[in-house]
Amino acid sequence: MENRSLKFLAIDDNQDNLITLRALIREAFPEAQVYTATNGIKGIAIAREEDPDVILLDIVMPGMDGFEVCQKLKAEESTKEIPVVFVTAIKGDREHRILALESGAEAFLAKPIDESELTAQIRAMVKIKAANRQKQDEQGRLALMVAEKTAELEKAHSQTIQLLESLKVSEEKNRRLITQMEQGLAVHELLIDGAGKALDCNFLYVNASFERLTNLKSREVLGKTLTEIMPDSKDFLVEKYAQLIATRESVRYEKYFKQFEKYFEVVAYSPEPQQVAVIISDITERKQTEERIRYLSNHDYLTGVFNRRYYEEALASIDTEDNLPLSLVISDVNGLKLVNESFGHAVGDELLKKVAGVIREACCEQDVVARLSGDEFVILLPKTDEMQAAKMVRQMRGAAQQQSVGAIDFSISFGYETKTRSDQNIQEVLKNAEDNMYRHKLYESASIKNKTIDLIMNTLYEKSSREMLHSKRVSDICEKIAAKMNFDQDDISQVKAAGLIHDIGKMGIDEKILNKPGGLDPDEWKKIQRHPEIGYRILSSSSEFSELARYVLEHQERWDGKGYPKQLIGNEISIQARIIGVADAYDAMTCDRAYRKGLSVAEAVDEIRKCAGTQFDPHVARVFIEKVLTEI
Repeated sequence: MENRSLKFLAIDDNQDNLITLRALIREAFPEAQVYTATNGIKGIAIAREEDPDVILLDIVMPGMDGFEVCQKLKAEESTKEIPVVFVTAIKGDREHRILALESGAEAFLAKPIDESELTAQIRAMVKIKAANRQKQDEQGRLALMVAEKTAELEKAHSQTIQLLESLKVSEEKNRRLITQMEQGLAVHELLIDGAGKALDCNFLYVNASFERLTNLKSREVLGKTLTEIMPDSKDFLVEKYAQLIATRESVRYEKYFKQFEKYFEVVAYSPEPQQVAVIISDITERKQTEERIRYLSNHDYLTGVFNRRYYEEALASIDTEDNLPLSLVISDVNGLKLVNESFGHAVGDELLKKVAGVIREACCEQDVVARLSGDEFVILLPKTDEMQAAKMVRQMRGAAQQQSVGAIDFSISFGYETKTRSDQNIQEVLKNAEDNMYRHKLYESASIKNKTIDLIMNTLYEKSSREMLHSKRVSDICEKIAAKMNFDQDDISQVKAAGLIHDIGKMGIDEKILNKPGGLDPDEWKKIQRHPEIGYRILSSSSEFSELARYVLEHQERWDGKGYPKQLIGNEISIQARIIGVADAYDAMTCDRAYRKGLSVAEAVDEIRKCAGTQFDPHVARVFIEKVLTEI
């Protein structure tokens, strides 16, 4: 990490603070470049130009406070991946800490600055930036692949359109041929292949005035051999046709006689008046394939509503004065990412299908419903005023509240806007609808995510009653350790809550592994080791649990840096995670398993003493042994 030149940016209106921060950073990272700014505007400009590894940001500044600066940094494509650490003199203010995280910051430090804590935070942030760079590279490669695939699909779509145009031309020719053939005979003879077998679905149609077809040239044009040379008698042709219909062999061809006007191909015909020869074939399967291609080019494969490409074309054609008032409704599924992370993408897909059904049910035939992205839908409502759009949104919201996927209730956030004048820009109308939707999503999404997290914990407990009892015991021990370490009441409550949900990531682990009576094999152990990261992804999707997410992510780290998933060392690990680590290990050691009996309290205490300074924070281990165990 320190072998390359790191870049840091400190934004603070107090020059003394900037000097202090510069000195502390240089002491920890001698080769680092440190940029400073005394206001948010200048700081944002430097961040755009220099792309620092970490930004250290004050809250109280003139003109633009730290929260606004952080929001603007996170909103811009060029700066959104740069980790932001708030460094402020507002100590212990929970509300400001939450506001900092909600504005997009990765960490929050209170002044006076603890040098070791600052260094640990910066190391962690640099790792985050490196991971973000790798993620951006992967996303770039993925975007290139998507662009190539899109180009291929567009080429295929263009070819399909050309094919459909050529079919239209053929249909016009065929229509004229049908008119001629309706005036004459129907089928008069079966065709055979080179081996003398009847050709399935192929028949020769001849106009009544087409007296003879014996010359070699005509037969070569058809590319087939007739079973016998056609006599020149019209009466014989009628008799021959009647005989064919009367045979049992002809029964299996009967359906093709009825379908001939609907499905056919022209194989050969003579330009002379009243002389036409046509081969009729059933092309039902080909037509079905063409219809399927046409459908997929316009529709979302999962939900069945229109796709983004069709929506963009439809918007251009519907945005006319004749369709005013024109209303646009934007909707977003709340908590979809949380559902996918916790219950799997199959459940998330089922949720999206039901959402699409709710939306389509409320719409009319003239309305256009399209899926814009993973969880976002748009509705175009021509000749629909604001009151009608509002009524439709209320109807969809009410219908959504009655729906669920299994035990998962779901909600949809809606926003709408109406274009009433032809001089209004449709993109402005769309943006207003989106802004409206995001305002609703702020509180609707938080509510559904909190309910979903409760459901996740209950589902985990149903998978394994042992996990439920373990989580409650760990929570109780965490609370006692925090109290003995003189945490304030809010922080005690936080670490207690973190202890209760520290294993929420095991929701993504097969219950056969969770309840396995014997030891785990290497593959099963790797799956278990993923649970801190799964838990982090679940919790970080909700702002209320975003701070707890870090403690859950780090609770399997070790004091000596040999833990997982990030191999953090010592004070780089949050104190809350270190407390959970001791409580979790003690409960795991002292509980019976099907394949082993739990250790006694004395044996567990010896193990914790032995591992203090390697696996466990020695101070936390000492507080637990000397002050907490006496009360358990």
